[in-house]
Amino acid sequence: MQGLIQTIASQECFKASLLLAQYFQKECLPVEHYQQTLDEWAKQAKQSLGFSIPNLNALKQFIRFFYVELAFSADEQHYFAKQNSLINKVMEYRTGIPMSLAIVFQALAEKLGFSVHGINFPGHFLLRADFVQAESVYLDPNNGNVLSYSDIEALYFKILGDVEQQKMPPEALLPATCEESVVRLLHNLKAAYINAQDFHFALLAVELLVELCPNDPYERRDRGFLLHQLDCLQVAVADYQYFIRQCPQDPASELLAAQVKHLVAQPLAVFH
Repeated sequence: MQGLIQTIASQECFKASLLLAQYFQKECLPVEHYQQTLDEWAKQAKQSLGFSIPNLNALKQFIRFFYVELAFSADEQHYFAKQNSLINKVMEYRTGIPMSLAIVFQALAEKLGFSVHGINFPGHFLLRADFVQAESVYLDPNNGNVLSYSDIEALYFKILGDVEQQKMPPEALLPATCEESVVRLLHNLKAAYINAQDFHFALLAVELLVELCPNDPYERRDRGFLLHQLDCLQVAVADYQYFIRQCPQDPASELLAAQVKHLVAQPLAVFH
C-alpha cells in the first residue's frame, strides 16, 4: 500500500493504476513490462506520425494512431467487466471504459509531448488537451471524438438529470488529481466485483478506498455491506453504526438501524 500511496503522491497515474491492478490478480504483475510496452508504442507513434510540434493537428494524428492503429475501443456492452478497469488487461485487450482508456491515452500522449489531463466529469470521465497557442480541446476517451462545450454541457445534464443549477458548474471540468483518478478506478472495480458477486475482491476494493478516503462514511457503509455478505457480522455492525452516526439524515440510515438491531440479536459473528 505504501508504494501505491507514494506513486499517487508523485502524480504517476499510469504507474499507480498498474500497482493498483496488482491487488486484484493472483499472478505477479510485471509492472515494468507494461511500462516498456507504453515506451514501445511511443516509439511506434513517433515513427508513424513524424510531427515535431505537439499542436492540434498533431493531436488529431495521435488520436487516429491510438484508436485506429493501436485499435483501442470502448466496451459499451460489458461496462462492469473487471478487465475494463484493470489497466494491464486494458492494454492487452485494447478495450476499456472511459476511465481506463483515458489513463492509457494520457500516459502515451505525454510521452509524445502533449499536455493532457483527465477530467473527473460526473458519470463519464473526459480528457482535456492544452496547447500553448490554441484553446484547450476536450475529448471523449471512448473514441477520441472532440467535444464542444455544448456537447459537454448536454452530457452533464443527461447524466445528472434535473438539477437545480441552470448551468454546468466550472468545477465539473477541473483536471483530476492522480488520487481522484485512482479512487474513481477503485469505485469502478468495486462495482464490477459486486456485480459479479465476487465479494472478497469487492471488499478489497473498499478496504483500499477506506485507506485513501478514511473520512468517507459511504465507504464504511459499503464495507459494512460486504462484510455482512461474508458473515463478518460484528465488524459489519461497527461500520453500519459509523455510517448512521455520520449520516443520520440519509434515508439509508433508518434502514441500517433496523438491520443493526436485527444483527446484534444474532449469535456471535463468524470471522474470516
